[in-house]
Amino acid sequence: MKKFFAEWEKQEAILLVFPHKNTDWKPYLEEVRETFCQILYAIIQVQSCLLICDNKKQVKDFIQNFFTQNHYDLKLTKRLYCIELPTNDTWARDFGGISILNQNKIQILDYGFNGWGLKFPANYDNQITQKLKIKGILKNVKTKKLILEGGSIESNGEGILLTNTQCLLEANRNPSYSQAKIEKILKKDLGLKQILWLNYGYLSGDDTNSHIDTLVRFIDKKTLVYVRCENPKDEHYEALCKMEEELQNLRDLDNKPFKLIPLPFCEPIYYKNKRLPATYANFLFINGAILFPIYGDKNDKKAMNTLQKACPKHKVIPIDCSILIRQGGSLHCISMQFPKGSLKLKKTQSFYFS
Repeated sequence: MKKFFAEWEKQEAILLVFPHKNTDWKPYLEEVRETFCQILYAIIQVQSCLLICDNKKQVKDFIQNFFTQNHYDLKLTKRLYCIELPTNDTWARDFGGISILNQNKIQILDYGFNGWGLKFPANYDNQITQKLKIKGILKNVKTKKLILEGGSIESNGEGILLTNTQCLLEANRNPSYSQAKIEKILKKDLGLKQILWLNYGYLSGDDTNSHIDTLVRFIDKKTLVYVRCENPKDEHYEALCKMEEELQNLRDLDNKPFKLIPLPFCEPIYYKNKRLPATYANFLFINGAILFPIYGDKNDKKAMNTLQKACPKHKVIPIDCSILIRQGGSLHCISMQFPKGSLKLKKTQSFYFS
């Protein structure tokens, strides 16, 4: 039996990749690194954080200085593990290994990553899961041929996966595979009972071909939260209305509709005359909490309150992602969770002890 974990299940660590000067983050590198520090500090209060970096000494110096200046508890860095590896970028959600339970053992599936359909270089990022396996950090890794990004799939932990045709059927990912073929592969790989496909929904400025984690998310096995646009003059209005209709028509394994909770739509945010794909759906579950992206938008508080009410057992923690969204992604996009028992971390790799 196989099981594709839901994100809210007990976690061991979150994978992050620290921005460096040879990425598109260079023009505002210090600002984005400060945002990463805020995120990793929120993580290490409740679990481990596995941080890939290009220069371990420089990154440790930056983190230590930031923690000291902000009066953060440096003792918590015993849960922070810095691993030096070359990287193209920071979008760990899409090249990080995908965790399943296979015959009562956790297995990490290493799918191919080709820079969102050959849009961007991915030669280093595509190797990260294997490099972590070689270093003994990931214990049970299986390489898969399919091109698949973690941001393109959503699991309810009970055998249902939500995705969309815009991304998975895009021509430069798996051009020789039909929808039926991809569905067959995913059901076998992930132990799925049902795949729910959407055909509508997008965000202007998004390079991923409409990753589902920017549009619709499971928060429990029967509840979906999604972005809703209520402004008929907004370019997204028609597509997101059609997506909402599709969600209303979805049925679970018992032929029952899902509970649907709309999140407000961000007001337009621009950078260098380009509209950015800001979204409140790109939140991250950690143990006992949800890290929630905000953008200095008038709808930030309403969106947070909506999710807090829907997830009363989790503390919703706001993270200003105004810098992250400049490169087309947000909080969930830069992270990948690993369930309890999936990693082998050494004390000598800890920021605090190394």
